[in-house]
Amino acid sequence: MPFEIRQCTNPTCNLRIPIDPDVHQGTFCPRCGASMKRIMNISDSQQESTTDIKKTSKMHVLIDNVRSIHNVGSIFRTADGVGVNHIYLCGLTPNPDDNPTIAKTSLGAELTVPWSYHPNACHLAHALHEGGYNLISLERSPGAVPLVQFDLVNLVDHPFVLIIGNERAGVDPEILEECDHVVSLPMHGQKASLNVSVAFGVAAYWLSQG
Repeated sequence: MPFEIRQCTNPTCNLRIPIDPDVHQGTFCPRCGASMKRIMNISDSQQESTTDIKKTSKMHVLIDNVRSIHNVGSIFRTADGVGVNHIYLCGLTPNPDDNPTIAKTSLGAELTVPWSYHPNACHLAHALHEGGYNLISLERSPGAVPLVQFDLVNLVDHPFVLIIGNERAGVDPEILEECDHVVSLPMHGQKASLNVSVAFGVAAYWLSQG
C-alpha cells in the first residue's frame, strides 16, 4: 500500500507525517489545523525487503500465560521476521482465532507463522524435550547465562524452543527445570526486566543467528 509524505504549511508547526490516502485525506494538519502539502510518495517497493527470506531457522517458540493481546501480536510479528517455524500458545495466552484484535499488532503475521494452542505448557515442554528439541527459557533466574555470552554452538545440532513466560510471574519453575539452557537480559537501569514482547525480540534475533 503506497503512502504519501505530507507536511504542514504552517511554518510554526511544520508537522511531517505519512498518510495512507485510502484511509485519510490528509488535507488538514491534525496538530494545528493548517493545510497540508504533499511532499512525496512512498512506493510499495520501498517498504518491501529486496531479499527472498526463507525460513531456515531451527527456532520454535512457546508462549506460556502471556495475557496481553498486544504482546502476543507483537511476538507474532517478530517471529515472522526471524523465521520462527511454529508458535505454541499455552495456558491463558490469547490466540488469533478467539482474539481477532491480535491482527492489529501482528499485521497479518498470525497468518504466516504456524501456531497451535495447548492448555498445559509443562506437559508440552516435556513432550518437545522428549522429541529431541532443546529448550531455552528467557528468564532472570539464578544461573541464567547473559544472552550475549550464550554460545550459539549449542544450537547447531537440534531444533530448539525459545520459552517466554508470564509478564509478571515469568517462566513456570517446572519448565525451568526441564530446560537445557536459561538465558537472561542483564538490566542496567532501575527496572528488573523489559516488556515481554521487547525481550522476546532481542532474544529471538540473537538466537536466530545460530
